[in-house]
Amino acid sequence: MTARILTLYFAGLLLAWACSPLAFPADAPPQEGVDVTIPEAGGEHLRIETQHGPLNIWRPPDYDPRRAGVVIYIHGYFTSVDQAWADDQLAMQFRDSGLNALFIAIEAPGSNGQDVSWKSLEELLRTVEDRVPYPVPRGPLVVVGHSAAYRTILFWLGDPHVQYVILLDALYSGEAEFRYWLRPHPHTQPHRMVLVAIDTRRQSSRFARHISGTARRGRIPARSSSFTPRETHARLLYLRSQYEHNEILSNGKVIPVLLQISPIRALTAVEPRRAKRISLTPASLSH
Repeated sequence: MTARILTLYFAGLLLAWACSPLAFPADAPPQEGVDVTIPEAGGEHLRIETQHGPLNIWRPPDYDPRRAGVVIYIHGYFTSVDQAWADDQLAMQFRDSGLNALFIAIEAPGSNGQDVSWKSLEELLRTVEDRVPYPVPRGPLVVVGHSAAYRTILFWLGDPHVQYVILLDALYSGEAEFRYWLRPHPHTQPHRMVLVAIDTRRQSSRFARHISGTARRGRIPARSSSFTPRETHARLLYLRSQYEHNEILSNGKVIPVLLQISPIRALTAVEPRRAKRISLTPASLSH
């Protein structure tokens, strides 16, 4: 009987210890180094856990870091980067763009009460460079943000890497900062923006009126080849969306098309020298 009582006593102590906060601290910080790589959408999906939340990174097949660019995607409210990655099939949309790029989806605020996760673009790029098992490209960088992603982008506008921004119904605030960023500045490359609007029509239209040389379209075309040279090279391209706020992401018809007119090369891009040689054939000169 005594042995049974002692056994039950020690079992109770072990159970109490296991359930105590000291055994499993609930407020433990996110663990770094938990990297998972899986094939997805014909390419490779790498998920990295960081102190600022997960990073979902995708690279296409035939990725060439020597000629590639970087696309950073920032989600809006009421979701997380992992949920947006799955629900909006971001890897497939990146694949459909056909770009030779490293695609990075980052964590961002899911509500007004949450702080911006990545306030420093430099820290983000350094983290990626330290953690991915392949070279990070030095080509053009394109920032794509939906809805409240503008909160993160505003922190980055002073970074010289940011030269091309795609706002997907995201101009809820920060008009003055974006207007200043779009102004020509000495000793810097020209900045360009694609502005898509449906719920933000009023503020986006007002913003576009104050940017000289703005190109406008009443809807988003189905193919990037429908854009005119003036539209693709405009300092500001303002697009009225025929799709609803969340449909801009979910239908897979917007992000690939807009990425195709960005400064990043396509995977199948023809070298300029070869294109010039083909265009100067006698047959072509006769037309």
